[in-house]
Amino acid sequence: MAEYRTAEGHSATAAARSISVPYIVLAAVLCGVGLFGMAFWLVTFNWLDFASLIPLVLGAVMLFGRGSGPDHA
Repeated sequence: MAEYRTAEGHSATAAARSISVPYIVLAAVLCGVGLFGMAFWLVTFNWLDFASLIPLVLGAVMLFGRGSGPDHA
């Protein structure tokens, strides 16, 4: 594990906030289900299929969460 010193001189580990692979996979699956449902809604215009917007937005929000590690790029 990589260690670094903060401005105050305290030692901290870089792996304190690691990337969670199952979290990213779940977010990607939710986005995929949502995109598939939205494409199906565009074909059928059945308003019940419009509810697939919920997993799409939820998956997108999860991808911007701390569990996916956007601060590690």
